Amino acid sequence: MSEPPRSQFAASLRAQAGRLTAAERRLVDMVLSEPREAALGTVSDLARGAGVHEATVSRLARKLGFDGFPAFRQALQAEFIPSRETATRLQRTLEGAEAGGVLATLVAQEIEGLSGLLAHLDDGLIREAAARLMAARRVYVFARGNAEILALMMQKRLQRFGRDVHRLGGDSRDLAEQVLGMGAGDLVLVYAFRRQPRHYAPLIGHAREAGAASLAITGLSGHHLSPPPDLLLAAPRSGERQAFQTLTVPMAISNAIVIAAAALADTQALQALDRLGAVIQRFE
Repeated sequence: MSEPPRSQFAASLRAQAGRLTAAERRLVDMVLSEPREAALGTVSDLARGAGVHEATVSRLARKLGFDGFPAFRQALQAEFIPSRETATRLQRTLEGAEAGGVLATLVAQEIEGLSGLLAHLDDGLIREAAARLMAARRVYVFARGNAEILALMMQKRLQRFGRDVHRLGGDSRDLAEQVLGMGAGDLVLVYAFRRQPRHYAPLIGHAREAGAASLAITGLSGHHLSPPPDLLLAAPRSGERQAFQTLTVPMAISNAIVIAAAALADTQALQALDRLGAVIQRFE
């Protein structure tokens, strides 16, 4: 068994998400929240940081398709260390901004988050997400907490293209009623950060049974969503994981998808935009 290529690292993690133990999930959370430290650490460092036994580190490495910890760490270094010089410069900017106040610090954090986005996503993924949303018969958007702002934005943007969009919310019974009509050709768009939302698994399970597809926009923790979505767009948010984090990065991803969707819009979608403009003028 040899280490998977760099491009397969995240895919390997997603493929094994449903088989990870609680201890292995804690270890994955630690690696994804502090990837550079994990890439440079020892078995003992990772085990201590995640609060697990050293054997858990080796077991996770093998479960993900590596010969052992050295190959696992080498893959982490290939994934996260190339941008180290840039990250170091940005960190210095951030440290200098701290003395300048809250606004300067926030701006530096956003620069760091946005500048690292291209290391995790490319135009191909953005275009694929846009194509799936525009081709869907009906789109269901699901988010919890602060991410509901993103769900509302995407609902409004897609509706302007004439898409049939439903924003999911409420308790278990509410969600069950809202997805009752879900079927083949539909798509579920999920926003998830920090941890997997409580209703995520039953929602994706129901979507699969109904023949609907799924798309998730997440932080790095999205790599071990279980069950995994059909298409995942995962990138770290601005700020420290254990501190305040903003929605700037997922907002940028969402806006990129909207722009790509506009390029794919057919005549019917453009006519919907024209009708919207006419109705807005009427209300004004």
